[in-house]
Amino acid sequence: MHSGFDINKIQGDGYLVIPLSMARLATGQSPEETYKVFHYFSKKLAVYTNDVILLYTSGLYFNDKDITYEKRVKINEQMINHSLALRKLIQKRKEFIPGAFHFLPIDYIILNCKDFRLFFNKLKKLIKEDNKFKRCVQKDMGKREYNEANENFILEEVAVAHIIRERLVEFPRTLVKNDIWRLIAYPGTYMESDNYQWKNKILLQTDTINPYRASQYDFKKKKLFVFSDL
Repeated sequence: MHSGFDINKIQGDGYLVIPLSMARLATGQSPEETYKVFHYFSKKLAVYTNDVILLYTSGLYFNDKDITYEKRVKINEQMINHSLALRKLIQKRKEFIPGAFHFLPIDYIILNCKDFRLFFNKLKKLIKEDNKFKRCVQKDMGKREYNEANENFILEEVAVAHIIRERLVEFPRTLVKNDIWRLIAYPGTYMESDNYQWKNKILLQTDTINPYRASQYDFKKKKLFVFSDL
């Protein structure tokens, strides 16, 4: 498995994990666009005992110190409306088993993994001591202002992605039996800070089963990026 190429076949049963950015729910990750991801990956499955995790990243946005009641209501409405529209598409088109799709907030990972606080604190400590890592976090922020709220946004995202890949949190199961693989797919590139922490073994690396434990799939480019090859 080499970086920068598409996946031919996914062996065994597992989870396709789709992080949903609140800023993209009406555009690049609209219900229609998200449904295309299901359809694309269904052709790559060697067996049909797999589930999909729709991971809404709404909780990350509450790092904003200027969050208001109105903003919170708006974010919740976006998330609810998106999930309802996606459920309707799945039911209407009858291509997939509705129960195999699980709609979860990112707080599910934070609450159900005992290692989240440890991981977040390690990253928080690292950013104070390692300027290379800090530059990676700054790059991941894009055009956003560099402040503690946005810093925490990125660090939480890195910790959650690592927890998922290392299989340190249990997901709901409908078709999955063995949980062999977990693939994170997003219409965009991987995080530089995630790549950096992996290569430098900052966070615990214990999983020996998941073939995608050190990678992320860029659905926009239709390529898998493997951290060890970057």
